[in-house]
Amino acid sequence: MTAIVALCIGVVGVVMLVVAQVLRRRVSRMTDRGTPELRALHAEVRDTLDRAGWVASVRIYRRRTGAGLLEAYQAVDRIAHDESRGRGPTR
Repeated sequence: MTAIVALCIGVVGVVMLVVAQVLRRRVSRMTDRGTPELRALHAEVRDTLDRAGWVASVRIYRRRTGAGLLEAYQAVDRIAHDESRGRGPTR
């Protein structure tokens, strides 16, 4: 019985590692500098910031990139500050 539990825990661990790797690749593709997808994401986040505020912007960023809550909040914060400085999505 304990062998089955240990095997299940091992399988779940491997699945979690694979999912984490896939999500990392997805986020790295989204954060490549100056890509059309990144510009579109920044535009959508800025529009949502103007219309609905921070919470909605973070939610959109998380949905589009698969990022965690803290990472999405920091990204939206960078996007907002880049906008206020007149810089584009190349940061």
